[in-house]
Amino acid sequence: MDGVRLTVEPEGAEVEVPRGTTLFEAARRLGISITSDCGGHGECGKCFVRLRGTPRPPTEIDRRMLAEDRLEMGTRLSCRYILEEDTKVYIPPGKRRQNRFA
Repeated sequence: MDGVRLTVEPEGAEVEVPRGTTLFEAARRLGISITSDCGGHGECGKCFVRLRGTPRPPTEIDRRMLAEDRLEMGTRLSCRYILEEDTKVYIPPGKRRQNRFA
């Protein structure tokens, strides 16, 4: 598999996924459901997370949904961030959807 590794902070959970997977989907594979009203389709702007290091430039949808100061801090919409390289991300507890069936 031509994979990339996603590391989620603060717990340090890791998953390897195929290159081209969205961060939103990769987190789901770790059992982390990121808050989103639109199901990860780039329409609600609620699935934002903070990337560590130097993230790629924001997409047009990121720019439309997020304030410039957040973009400068590395905040991006997880549903629009395509994993092309190993990535570290901070997903705060408030951005994680509670599983009603747990």
